Amino acid sequence: MWSNYLLLVIVLLLAGCAGTAQKVDEDMLQQDTTAGAAEPDMSAVIAALNDGKSNVAETLLRELAQRNPQAAMPWVNLGLISFRRGELDRAQQAAERALELQPHTAVADYLLGLVAHKKNDAPQALKHYLATLGKDQQHAHTHYNLALLYDTYFQDIEKAVHHYRRYLELITGEDEATLAWVGELESQLDSSEVSE
Repeated sequence: MWSNYLLLVIVLLLAGCAGTAQKVDEDMLQQDTTAGAAEPDMSAVIAALNDGKSNVAETLLRELAQRNPQAAMPWVNLGLISFRRGELDRAQQAAERALELQPHTAVADYLLGLVAHKKNDAPQALKHYLATLGKDQQHAHTHYNLALLYDTYFQDIEKAVHHYRRYLELITGEDEATLAWVGELESQLDSSEVSE
């Protein structure tokens, strides 16, 4: 088990404009899906990321991928580094590589959803977010990003409310802004039901 992956990336990325992926669950991107793999020394990767040396972290992750050729998580983390840099095609390639190695890796689908969302490809983002939930129903940030898609791209308020609510149930702590927005959406739903 690679428990040190949980420490690899610390801070949530929040994209700035509405309609793009808003919540990147970087903690989930650290969970290992390789059964029986020896635990690597991730301290150098973590230190490099904490020091803002993403090039060093990338080199170390590539070495890790070479030493553990069947492991998906080094590729997911390489994809995340590329995503943070705005290198969406590289992020997509890394996530696809992770899925080739381990098709059950939910976080690879999640990263592909983020990439598609960032590229404003709503149908592809939807496909990948739904694939993520097919593998992990408890992933809060997938619910959030699905809600955002349903809300802004597909104008399906009922589905948006459902996924916003799931997100709020699954997170630790409060998200007052999302809670307030869900209240607004529920008011719209109530108004439309009364007028029908």
